[in-house]
Amino acid sequence: MNIEESHVPGVLLLHTPTTDTAPLVFDIPRSGNEYPREFHSPAPFDAVRRTVSMYVDELYSGTPIHGATWLYALFPNAYIDANRHELDVDPAWFEGEWPVALEPSDKSLRGMGLIPRVCGIGDVAMQDTPITADDLSHRLDNYYWPYHNKLSEILNGFRERHGIAFHVSCHSMSSVGGKAVADPGRVRSDFDIGTRDGATTAPDFSDTVVAYLKGCGYDATLNEHFKGAESVRKHGDPAAGIHSLQIEINRSIYMNEDSYRRGEQFAKIQNHLTGLAEHLVNFARDKTR
Repeated sequence: MNIEESHVPGVLLLHTPTTDTAPLVFDIPRSGNEYPREFHSPAPFDAVRRTVSMYVDELYSGTPIHGATWLYALFPNAYIDANRHELDVDPAWFEGEWPVALEPSDKSLRGMGLIPRVCGIGDVAMQDTPITADDLSHRLDNYYWPYHNKLSEILNGFRERHGIAFHVSCHSMSSVGGKAVADPGRVRSDFDIGTRDGATTAPDFSDTVVAYLKGCGYDATLNEHFKGAESVRKHGDPAAGIHSLQIEINRSIYMNEDSYRRGEQFAKIQNHLTGLAEHLVNFARDKTR
């Protein structure tokens, strides 16, 4: 399988199969580590990077060889989080005028909104001053929207050519819920599949993913820890033929959460996820016939 690479420096990396492409894209929106020069934080870097879904781009790197598209946000979610709504900003941490009303959620009020205010461990400040309107506009226009517009272009192209499109948004979660999330202190499953309680995909797509992961021996749950955030909410539209789901993988099964080193099972899990891609490519192709 020949793979074509497209690169927008600092923003996104796209790997597209050039022949027999299936209507399936794996999107990795929260694993980037190319920090813009203007990024600064009072937090130690060790705390900053706890927010990142580390190594997820590598875990899914084999997906294009079977005919799936792979899209990776290069910018860190510590700078702007592509898995949050564009208005999910706490007004108490915003300076200036915005053309429409901000829409803070419980995430932004806890400090984990579009522009994270706290680090992944929840008690270390990511930023100590409010974001300005000019800064927010810069991050949205130059990072957030180019990424989401590309994902939308891919999915709409699939739908136009095949009549259907499938989207897997790829993330990782800590083994135990942290202080700034909705399930503090809770031990998490190996994989959690999010569909916003069925709103973003037909059930056969998510059922196929859960069954495959369970068949590999993992504890796979559905809408248990994370129901799916902005990437699937924004793009999933099953009534229009676009099916989106979110996969959260427990970091403890593939890496050491303290040292950040890849774990002994990393290659095995990577192979299983490449196998998942092959399985879903066949699923997607069957749906186009």
